[in-house]
Amino acid sequence: MNKLILIMIDGISAELFQQRRSWLPHLHRLAAQGTQVQALTPEVCGTSFPGRTSMIVGRPASEHGIYGNKIWDGQEFRWSTPYDVRTPTLAAFAKQAGRDVAGIGYGMVRPEDCNVYATPWWVDDVMNRARDEAPHPTDVQWTMKDRELDPEGRIAKLQARGIDTQVINPVSDVIADLEEATGANKAARLSLGMLADSQLMDIAAGLASSEQAPDLIMLEIGITDYYLHSYGVDHPMTEWSLRTADAQVGTLIERLQQAGVLDQYNFAIMSDHGHGPMPDAVYCDQLLPEGTRWSSEGGMLLVAPRSEQEATEVTQALASIDIEPWSNHFLPEAQRQELLAFAPPEGKMLSFERDAGGSGNHRGESKYRSNHGMRPGTEADYRFCLFSGPLVPQSTVPFGLADQVAPTLAALMGIPTDWSSQPLFQPSIQLSDLDLVG
Repeated sequence: MNKLILIMIDGISAELFQQRRSWLPHLHRLAAQGTQVQALTPEVCGTSFPGRTSMIVGRPASEHGIYGNKIWDGQEFRWSTPYDVRTPTLAAFAKQAGRDVAGIGYGMVRPEDCNVYATPWWVDDVMNRARDEAPHPTDVQWTMKDRELDPEGRIAKLQARGIDTQVINPVSDVIADLEEATGANKAARLSLGMLADSQLMDIAAGLASSEQAPDLIMLEIGITDYYLHSYGVDHPMTEWSLRTADAQVGTLIERLQQAGVLDQYNFAIMSDHGHGPMPDAVYCDQLLPEGTRWSSEGGMLLVAPRSEQEATEVTQALASIDIEPWSNHFLPEAQRQELLAFAPPEGKMLSFERDAGGSGNHRGESKYRSNHGMRPGTEADYRFCLFSGPLVPQSTVPFGLADQVAPTLAALMGIPTDWSSQPLFQPSIQLSDLDLVG
């Protein structure tokens, strides 16, 4: 009864969910039956890896350490990995409590915190983004090479039940060089990303209906973010990706229903961040002093100045186009001494990018039709979030904070943690949970 399936659907904002519920009948039904959080804050910064981490750690980024898709290692900005998470995750607490944990394509969780683990399908994409040079050594950690992922062969056993456990790789199986990819290859890659998401959901359904069903299953539907970036919010291709994500959730529920195990699981389904049009870009490689070390988190900018003079020059250059310094208290304490944070003025939607087209200008058109990581407090970046299942009350929560998600999941599972943040709601009490006397 207190088992849990956590599903992250990448990039669906609270606003988009409300506007497009007619596209999402399965998610709409789950929200209506359970608890919907009408607006859930993203992390600061509101990008993918911080958002994923906030779902499984009940602490702020200043403590868990994943403050951006890329983090500063003292020499350069590099991709965050699960091994950069500094505090225990929901998976670690669950396994410590003797619960069976399955991480099936979920980013930011370590295999050793799971009883069975499948690598996210987008891992090669992370490393291929460093295609101009060899991937950073820590990027290779994403491959999970030489780590125990399925020590009991539980995923392998699903093959005998007709479940395809060989998840397709949309990057290496289709596109050898993303820089030279044609539009047709891009479309194929996006479609195969949908297939990879479906295959991982099939594996999860197979595990949930097996004799050794996990207590906690962590899943992702990742391709929606790719479609939003490529096509924008109001495009038929994006609609297709959202409808497909909803259908994948519906298929998972149907398979659990057919197996007679649906009532054993509660569901927590949410996005890692929002999304919205950000048509304008600041080309940091053109605007900032030569050699400036910077990292874009969508609409937030992090800079590691080499001197006080460079810090002043960077601040002045950004101020000339109305980019404001932002408090860096969302960073771990050590990084506050090394990094500056900047954000657009309130109401401005723009992202920080490279001048990929070689225009030589400081400003120009963004390469994305839609983006995330907006100035903190921007409603367009709020996340959709819902809970459903036997222990979930039928209610509405108007507003929730990122670090309240993981304590809510722990409360649903009944596992102890050291988090001080309060759950978004208290789970319902079932008669079977009560110690009845006489």
